[in-house]
Formats: sequence, structure tokens, C-alpha cells
Amino acid sequence: MWHAFAMIKTMVMVHADLTREQARRAALSLLAMGMEAEIEPVAGGPAWRLSVTEDEVASALPVVRDALTTDIIERAPRPAPGLLGSANARIWTLEAAASSLAIVVVCAAIHAWVHAGPAETSRSAMLAAGAVAPWLVNQGEWWRLVSAVFLHFDLKHLIGNMSALLFLGAPLAAQIGHLKTIVLFVATGVAGNVVSHLLGNEAAVKAGASGGVCGLLGALAGVALATMASAADARERRPAWQTLGALAALFGMIVGVEPGRDHYAHVGGLLAGVVLGRAFGVGANRSEP
Repeated sequence: MWHAFAMIKTMVMVHADLTREQARRAALSLLAMGMEAEIEPVAGGPAWRLSVTEDEVASALPVVRDALTTDIIERAPRPAPGLLGSANARIWTLEAAASSLAIVVVCAAIHAWVHAGPAETSRSAMLAAGAVAPWLVNQGEWWRLVSAVFLHFDLKHLIGNMSALLFLGAPLAAQIGHLKTIVLFVATGVAGNVVSHLLGNEAAVKAGASGGVCGLLGALAGVALATMASAADARERRPAWQTLGALAALFGMIVGVEPGRDHYAHVGGLLAGVVLGRAFGVGANRSEP
């Protein structure tokens, strides 16, 4: 008759002051090397102890040391930048919105000055304030293409544009900075007015920040495209059509397609924003406004 005798292995404690995660990490490293390991909490405290078999102490010590000094936990892949910035960043913060708030204050102050008094603001008052009149621009008053960016016909017009500006300006400033955001708003607003002047209604009086607002939207897409194009890690890239599709969807939601809107200015500002945003987005710091 044959009798089997189980060999009783003596476990020796090799570390008694570990966190639970450290103990698990060390034990997994030992098991991966073919060694036996046990972990258990130390009575009366948060520490954990690690034990190995007596005959494997010498071999286990360097493995434990390496496990406790090396970060073997793989970092999660960084999400690809989206249209409104990095997916793991706060999209809207007061600090990032500083430049947008400055533009809002300027536009609101100008609106209060132009529309002072109980009477409805006339077309002549808007022209005197700097609204675009194609026949006047053709006569050399090109400065109207700039001044009209900061003018609005009524309070509803102002609130709509400024709300969209605050929504889009903060995540853009968080990626390219405040100064570039202001420059981009003005430049794309002027670009939109230029396109509207060349292609739009020659008899209409035009004003509003919507070209610049659409420019900020386009710039967010441009920055995302630039960041993805320069990403060394393939996990940070996505097909350009996804970003452009998101751009089209947001454009439709923010601008709409109602008749009477200056869509030439909207599209002109949007396209200018994509180009400038891509240029500003190359090497942009996405973590600080």
C-alpha cells in the first residue's frame, strides 16, 4: 500500500507594512515568476503583510522589491480630442471663459449705448453706429466690416449670440489661449462680413457677432483636426469626417436654417475658423487657457 504524504511548506513573512494594492501587486509578480505567495491584513491596522515559502525567500526578495518600485499598472489611453476639447477635461470653467466674458461685456456696452432710450432703434442709428451697408462699403467705408461684428439689432439678437459665444469660447480658449481666441473671433467675424458683402443682399443693413461665433465653432474643429494630425499615438486619432460631422451638427443646432439669417456670414466665419483654428492648434497647450 502506498501512502501520500503532503509536504507542509513553511511560509515566511517578507514584508509587513504594505498597502492592500502594494501587497496584491507584489503577490501577482511572485505568482507570475512561479513562486507561492500569501497576503493578509495586519491585525489592528490598515497594513498588509506578504509571505512566501521558506525556500523561496532569497529569490522572492528582488521580485518584491522591483514590484514595489516599478509602476506596473498601465495608464489608460488618453482620449482623442473632441470638438469641445479633451474628453477628460472640464469643458467650461470661469477661468477659460475670461476672454469670452470680455467680448460679451464690450458687445453689451455697445448695445446699451446704441439702443439707449425707450424708442426703437432706427436703421439710420445702426448705420451711424457702424453697421454694414453694402453701398457705403463700396464707397470705401471698409471699417464697417469690423465695427458691425460688435453691433446687434435688438436684445434677443444680442443674447442669442452672446450665449453661443460663452458656450464655444471657453473650451477654445482652454486650448489656444485668450489672446488667440479674441483675435480669432474678430478675424472670423470680419471674414464672415466680407463673404456676406461679396455674395449677399446688396440692399440689406447687416450687423451681428454671428460670423465670429461660427468662427469659434469652426476653430474648435480646426484645433481638433490639428491635434489629431500631429498626435504620435494612433489612439489619439480619429477620421477627420467624424470631427467635421460633429461640426456640421453643432452648426445646425446653433445657427439654424431660418429664412432672413445671414448665412453667407455664418458659413464664411465657420470656414475661416476651421483654417485659423487648425493653424493656431498646431502645438497649442490644451491644458491651460
